[in-house]
Amino acid sequence: MFGFGKHSRDPLADIKSAERWVASLPTNDPLAVHSELLLELGKCAERTARRAPAQLEAVFYVDAHTENLRATLTSQYIEHAARSSKIENQIWQALFDLTQGFLICYQAFAHEVSGHALSNKWQTMLPELVARQVIHLGLDAKTRLYRYEQWIPAKWAELHALFTLACSRQIERRPFVVKADGGTTTIEHEYLVALILQLMNSGNLTAKHLEWMTAQLDEWCAPLRLTLEPSSVTSFYVDVGSRAGLRRRSPAPLEGRVLFLDTRPLHALLMQSYIVLEQKIKAQPMSEKTPRRSEQLALVTRLASQVDPEFKPFARRGERTTAVGTVDAIVGFARISGYLREEERMPVPELEAGKSFGSTMELAVFGRMRNERDRRNELARRRLSTFAAPGGPWEVKDVSRTGFRLIAPMSAANVVTLGTLAAIRAHGHLVWTLGIVRRMRRLTIDRAEIGLQVIANTLVGVDLVEQRKAEGADYSVDGEATTVNGRSFQGLFLALRKRDADAVVQSLIVPAAEYQPARRFKVLTSKSVTPIRFGRLLEQQPEWVWTAIEPLQLEESAAAPRG
Repeated sequence: MFGFGKHSRDPLADIKSAERWVASLPTNDPLAVHSELLLELGKCAERTARRAPAQLEAVFYVDAHTENLRATLTSQYIEHAARSSKIENQIWQALFDLTQGFLICYQAFAHEVSGHALSNKWQTMLPELVARQVIHLGLDAKTRLYRYEQWIPAKWAELHALFTLACSRQIERRPFVVKADGGTTTIEHEYLVALILQLMNSGNLTAKHLEWMTAQLDEWCAPLRLTLEPSSVTSFYVDVGSRAGLRRRSPAPLEGRVLFLDTRPLHALLMQSYIVLEQKIKAQPMSEKTPRRSEQLALVTRLASQVDPEFKPFARRGERTTAVGTVDAIVGFARISGYLREEERMPVPELEAGKSFGSTMELAVFGRMRNERDRRNELARRRLSTFAAPGGPWEVKDVSRTGFRLIAPMSAANVVTLGTLAAIRAHGHLVWTLGIVRRMRRLTIDRAEIGLQVIANTLVGVDLVEQRKAEGADYSVDGEATTVNGRSFQGLFLALRKRDADAVVQSLIVPAAEYQPARRFKVLTSKSVTPIRFGRLLEQQPEWVWTAIEPLQLEESAAAPRG
């Protein structure tokens, strides 16, 4: 019957067929377009398919007109991926499959080009074919970095082989039109974009950061060129015969097929962006754009250090020590505060003896309840499983004074993003440690490495009760207006002692919507009531705010009215 994308002949037979087919696709259903596109690319890549230069031209045309589809899927991923792992996986897989579909199709055509070495028609298409393969390898790298996944060595070898082929044909700097708007590029430029993307990846870039960064890479990489001789002793280099990307040059002699890259022009552009952003923030500190500009300023600072040829990393604040063991983990502010609240209000009870026939017999025969500890452990385990991260315990790889390196199941890593709170506790221990996820790296299909910065080694779930001025109050006590209790919400009370001799630093984590500077609250636990005032903002994330606190005298916070 009726439907989009219906055609009586191969839609990729030639450019005219491709134009008609692309025009017939729906504009408001990206996943349907995605499905149709992969189907046709798959047909071209089949082993038994007959391929011709006209078909490759049609694929080039379709490739140039999929920018809107990729942009739509990318924006959906950035906006909706955090909602659930199912949505994240669906959109990520669509982006990944789109790039893989073109790469597999282009590989099939590359075999045709190499098999028709004497055909002018095939050979004239080689430069654009190589350029588009390099572009899609760069897109593959970016898509994998959304999940903090590094390239395997074979991917580097594939990228270097394409650039080596271009250099052997002396086409690496020939301009090509590869975009629907007529924009041109070169194989060397796209190769550099892929190299710089991986070089700038510090392991803690979110999908939003990656997308902003890749949008600037065309401009940032424009002045860069690969050379046979180094322009300075601190140049980066790439060995096109290796299975790795750009590296900082060391004093040791270099061997292999080495090309050098002077990143000083790129570093200068980043520092220029830094100055512009800093001036805008200073000129308009109260602008609604200031938070976004501050975030970009911090990002540009990190990126500049990654490409600075003179950069010398700071010494670690704490040496790493190899560790072995597993920890329970609870991820996210809501789950951590919910678990601690339940533990505080309803601790696992001591089992009462003699309340059942079985326990009475155990007391009579053995003088104790044989399974009391097991029962308590089972009750505690059930409670923890309600709040714990999916996939089971995490593995500890090493520890330092400031954090942990952990290995988590992918089922847990899929719900973790940079800036997520994570509480961990060694098996058999009662004390929880709170940290912030600062770094992630996918190791295998089912395991990921997580870098956790410790922000508290004592953690208590609390209730915060708002203190507000009583309506109609016309008197004060010692200059302070009387207050009444307002609404309440949950929070996390933190205490951190980095060294045994250091003083304890106290702070609070509260829902992001509840933070207002200098607001007064009562911090309630089952054992105490502490009046406080919100102090300096330490860190802000979409779900939570970490703030310093200023303790108040009880009579200052809620003075009783005089009789």
